[in-house]
Formats: sequence, C-alpha cells, structure tokens
Amino acid sequence: MKADSGRISQIARAWPADVRLVLLCGPDEGATSDLASALTRNFGDNVERLAGKAVADDPQALVAAAMSLSMFGDATLVVVEGLDEPGLPAVEALLAGPAGNPVLGIAGTLKKTNKLKILADKSPAIACLESYEPNLANARRLIDELAGPMGLTVEREAATSLFEATEGNRLLLRRELEKLALYRDASPQRPARIDASDVAAVGFGAGDADQQALVDAISSGATARTVELLGRFPANMAIPLLRALERRLGLLLSLREAVDNGTSPKAAVEGARPPIFWKERDAIAAMLPLWTRTGLADAMTRLLAAERAVKTPGSLADQGAAHSLIEIARKAAAGRR
Repeated sequence: MKADSGRISQIARAWPADVRLVLLCGPDEGATSDLASALTRNFGDNVERLAGKAVADDPQALVAAAMSLSMFGDATLVVVEGLDEPGLPAVEALLAGPAGNPVLGIAGTLKKTNKLKILADKSPAIACLESYEPNLANARRLIDELAGPMGLTVEREAATSLFEATEGNRLLLRRELEKLALYRDASPQRPARIDASDVAAVGFGAGDADQQALVDAISSGATARTVELLGRFPANMAIPLLRALERRLGLLLSLREAVDNGTSPKAAVEGARPPIFWKERDAIAAMLPLWTRTGLADAMTRLLAAERAVKTPGSLADQGAAHSLIEIARKAAAGRR
C-alpha cells in the first residue's frame, strides 16, 4: 500500500509483522537514502544485501534470504538494492510464502505502468513510499517532520534558509538539524525554537582553500597529507573542519547511491544536481570507489560524535577531532586496498 514518511518512520521504530516488504522509490534519492538508513539502523549488523539483478535472475534467492535464521535467532533485514520490475516474480514468491525476515527494496523512479509499483501500491503486505524532489512549497512540512523528534521548532525564515542551503536534500537537512540541536542543547525533553540567527551561527558555508585541501585529503585517503594539513590549522577550528568534511561525505553518499545502481562514478558526478564545480569532478569521481554507503554513514556518525565531544567540557576538543579526521582518512585509504 502507498505510505507516507510518517508510516515509514513508524516501521523503522518497530517493524510490524504484517509488513513483508518496504519499497522505497522515486526521483528523490536523498530521501530514499535517509529513510533506508533509518530502517536499517535497528538491525545493526543483521543486514543481508542482495542486488536487484540477482533476485531477478533467481526469484528464490529472495525467499531463501527472507527465511534464513541468524546464529542468535534475531531478525535479519534483507535489503535489495536496484529492485525493479524484473524482480516482480521474486516479490510475488516472497508474499506467497510464510512470514520471515523483513525485506527492504530500494528502487529508482518507477513508472505508473511498472508492474512492481502497481503491486506495491495495492498490496497490504507492502509499504511503498515514492519520494519526489522537494520544493519550497513543502519545505516547512519536511523540516517539521525531521526537526520534531529532535525537540526543535524551526521558524519560517530559518526553515527557508536551511532548505535553500541544502537544496532540499533530506539527508543534509537532517545533519544540519542535528547540529542545530547540539548547538541549542535541544531534545524532546528540552525543546528549542530555531530562528535565522541560529542557522547563521551554525553556518552552512564553504571553507577556505586550506580547509578544502584537507577535506580532499581525508576523503581520498591521503593520510600523510591529512596529518600535514591538520598541523597548519590554529586552535578552535575543529567544528568548521568537521562540518566541511560532513558536507563532502554527504555529497559522496548521494553519489554512491547512483553508483550502486549501476552508474559509473564519472557519470554520477557529471549528472549530479546541483552540478559539481567542474574542477572538482575528476577528484570526486576518484573518491567514490573508496567508499561504500555503509562506510560513509559510519564516518558521518563519527563526525557527529566528534562534534558532540568537542562541545563537552573537559574533552580533548581539537585533539579529539583531529584523531577522528585521521581515522576517517585511514578508512578511505583502506578502500584502495
């Protein structure tokens, strides 16, 4: 059945037994990636990933994964990336069989005549969310949906600024709101109102040349260069550096989605919207093979934890942040091997 993001958020908190499959599709890949991350989070390491082509070639592969048991008896989330109409027999076999592990299908834009989409829209055992590119008309609703669970109420001018700065990318919006929640020490128990001055204080701008060079070094796995550049920065620069790298990793995460669906890194970079500055395209295309979506999500979680630590009294502040940045550079370097 058709679902909205509120329904998907409910499933992310507690997956109901009567939902066999969640299908995320539509042109807004940022929203799909963000919602997919929320759905997988509660399963920890109990996630099995299948390619859409694999289940299309062998429909029973999906059934077998859904019926498998983990060593400790916990449910495993089966994620099918690139699920499309050729995978329809696999989905039909899944629904015809007994209940087992939940399944998350990730697709791109599906036409109204797509038989998988038709089944997903009418079957009560499927929750199907089609995400469209956001616009200013629905910016407030989107931001309220993301900000509410963090204890934030975002005023209209601030919401517009956030939406325009992130181009409506749901994942980047969530990260910016998380930073604003840290900035205001907000939570559901300690709600806070965000205005334009808060958005300006946190800032969503590009850094200077040295900062950009450091971001390039970290995200490309140049560990020695990372250490060298970190030594050039004065004290109290930890938070701007963490946020600059977070923006880069957010970009790589959105591009990685396209690569995982069969697009070449070069084509993904050239087709990015908003466009990537032409001088940076080759470098960013070279970074993409170093990272998986899971690795990027883990790195972004580490960055958020590092920023939280910097703001904690008695912490190592800049030294702790530098350690996190070096570890992320090492993670990228490992991707070469």
